[in-house]
Amino acid sequence: MYFKNTLAGMSLLALCTSTYGQSPGEKQWTEQAVLSLFEQQTPIKRETRAAASASVEALRSRTLWPNPIAAYSRETVGFTEFVQGEWQLPISGRLGLARKAMDPARDAVEADGAARIWDLRSSLRLAFYRALAAQRQEELIQGSLREIQQVIDLLAAREREGEGSRYDHLRVERETLDLRADIAISRARARNEKTVLLSYLPADTALPSLSGDVGSQPFATSASDLVAQALLNRADFRTQSSRLAQLGLEQQAADRLRRPEPMITAGMKRTQVAPGQNATGAVIGVSISLPLFNKGQTEVARLSAEQDRIRAQREQLTIQVTATVNGAYDVHAARAAALIAFERETSGADAELLRIVRVGYEEGELGILQLLDAYRLMRQTALRRLELQLAVKESEIELSRAAGMEVTQ
Repeated sequence: MYFKNTLAGMSLLALCTSTYGQSPGEKQWTEQAVLSLFEQQTPIKRETRAAASASVEALRSRTLWPNPIAAYSRETVGFTEFVQGEWQLPISGRLGLARKAMDPARDAVEADGAARIWDLRSSLRLAFYRALAAQRQEELIQGSLREIQQVIDLLAAREREGEGSRYDHLRVERETLDLRADIAISRARARNEKTVLLSYLPADTALPSLSGDVGSQPFATSASDLVAQALLNRADFRTQSSRLAQLGLEQQAADRLRRPEPMITAGMKRTQVAPGQNATGAVIGVSISLPLFNKGQTEVARLSAEQDRIRAQREQLTIQVTATVNGAYDVHAARAAALIAFERETSGADAELLRIVRVGYEEGELGILQLLDAYRLMRQTALRRLELQLAVKESEIELSRAAGMEVTQ
């Protein structure tokens, strides 16, 4: 709330935080409780961990030493047999570079999961405050109905004493019918908003009642500071930075293919050296694959193109984030200014009007229509204040979503 309301205005707003219809011991769900439940049980965290493991294991297969080869051969002409093993020695250093690429690969997947969770968290906050505002709208109308019911009771007492007007009584009863219809509509809206909220939470969650403050807290950070912090804090920028680091290491590993790696062969040879006499000796050999055609140049070129693509995406994301943060900041400022102006211009006016109309009605100078209009104006002012508060809160959440952090902290 930006300004303190008068006693009459505050009495209506107090109905927003009442526990109308709440059974004793019923849990009040706050924003923090809902967010905690979401962050603890969201399947996206499990998906992110699994995706990070899958990404790391996919790279790990390229960091393993090549398997040795065991071979046996036998020649029947003159009897010669070989038992030997072959093993390629990866001395180019490509395996070490591939191992280094595993850490940024894991970081990229985790940052991508964090970006998705932050986006869903922001949507969850929007759903929470829309559901809370719908709940308070119903409570406001319920409070207005109770006030009108007091007028009905007063008119009924006057009518029994022969002083009341049958028209006034019927007109007030007609007003109550409209209020009951408004309550039914607002209750349906509240249930619909809670359904949206429940779509982000575990299946067995129940939200009988919400609690919190729809009002937005002011913040002193400028738009340029928020843009600078967004470029540092947003998880999707971390995703791209980690991805670039991973691709750079993979490119270095691919470039090492131009360095030949020897194949070592070692074994035993058993052959016939004379009729009925065999001899056994060692066999040692070295072979080298000459990188004449495949020097890893195609893989290096592909990885270089991937890095250029991500850099271009990063530039585009920078443009989008800057525009989004500036736009959300302007929207929040405009809505906050509208709320401040509304609070300033309506503070005390409705209560004074209602007091004047009540006195005029009691003295017979004003009719029931003017009295009901004063009550309706009080109700509409409270509902419009709630609508403006929700609009400011929504713009604050959207600004937090764009900045990648809570802007009020």
